[in-house]
Amino acid sequence: MALTQQECRDALDKMSPREELRFLARFGHLITVVARGTYEFQAAGFTDPRSLRHFNEIHHRIYAQIRSLVVNEKHDFDSESLASWLTGEGRDESFRDSCLWAFEQALQP
Repeated sequence: MALTQQECRDALDKMSPREELRFLARFGHLITVVARGTYEFQAAGFTDPRSLRHFNEIHHRIYAQIRSLVVNEKHDFDSESLASWLTGEGRDESFRDSCLWAFEQALQP
């Protein structure tokens, strides 16, 4: 069963900065795995450039949050905003499903 948006926010709210760093590192890795699905099979192009761009935007926000946690020891983004971006809110169902899978997997110890 997929997590709800509220459950994602709640999970992020419960994390210490150190736990959030670990989660973001795991999530970032998993989202690269999912993003590979946008590549053409054994070719140089992409089958879904729009989704690849969305995955790239997620990475941009992940690294901004990681930077803030490491340098400033504080969150740049609140859990509501972060959960929205990380779970693909407002995107098509397939994209959201991929993001939610990565989110759930990243929560695993």
